[in-house]
Amino acid sequence: MAFLSRLFKRADPPAEREEAHRRGMRDAREHPLSEFTDPGFQPAYVTEIRALAREEITRVDRRLAATRTALLERALGERETILRELGRADTRPPVNGHAPPPSGDGPASADPFISIAESRARREEARRRVLVEESNAGVQRSRARIEHLTQEWESALIERDHEVEAVHARAERLIAAYKSGVLRGHPRKEEIPSLWKGEVVAMDATGDRPAAVSGREEIGRILREVEARIEVWHAEVLPRELPAAPETGTTPEITRQDAPKPTPGDGPGDGPGDGSKDGSKDGSGDGSKDAAGGGG
Repeated sequence: MAFLSRLFKRADPPAEREEAHRRGMRDAREHPLSEFTDPGFQPAYVTEIRALAREEITRVDRRLAATRTALLERALGERETILRELGRADTRPPVNGHAPPPSGDGPASADPFISIAESRARREEARRRVLVEESNAGVQRSRARIEHLTQEWESALIERDHEVEAVHARAERLIAAYKSGVLRGHPRKEEIPSLWKGEVVAMDATGDRPAAVSGREEIGRILREVEARIEVWHAEVLPRELPAAPETGTTPEITRQDAPKPTPGDGPGDGPGDGSKDGSKDGSGDGSKDAAGGGG
């Protein structure tokens, strides 16, 4: 068994299969006939090769489990980074309502006569916007790294499948070389069946194994959680970052104090107030002036 273990750990050169072939010839001369002629019996060499293959696959699966643990730790670290950024108080809008946009953003900034409090609020809002942009950029980078970890896990599963396939193929080649030696060296080779018990073993599909499913679910759960948190955070901080544009065809509402004041002579009729100032519309004011002139 120790010899086979050393043999199995080598790089599978042609000499390895030649050694298995010589082992088959020797066993055919030394072992009882029933060991090779009974289809339900597995020769000792085949049993040893299968055991070595299982040990190697176990090592491959351990490496896969270590990869899964490392990926989950990285995903949890990125999750903590995202939650820390989303919990920053300096990115939150003021509790007492909407802060006015910074100078240069919108009609309100055109008024040079703003209060000190309003000016301070605008500067604070401008600083908050910068912080939100920086925080959002970091959050998106961490989210992208979690998404990349799901791809790394799928790549690890594919690599595991390739390694297991290589182990099975190598075991099959060694068993085939051993059997060719048995057929060559056994005096009653015509009685040896075409297949022995355990000679062909089907590969398992990694994609359906519990470890594969668990890895996908756990990393996917972390990704879905942070995406939901990011969406809530955007709803809380970004409306003030990206104010809605006015609808097409609407005009800004004019307040009463900003409305233009009427001037004398504007508009049809100028209203009854003008008649009381300059005389009634029926010319009574002009008549009194003429009467005064006549009296002079």
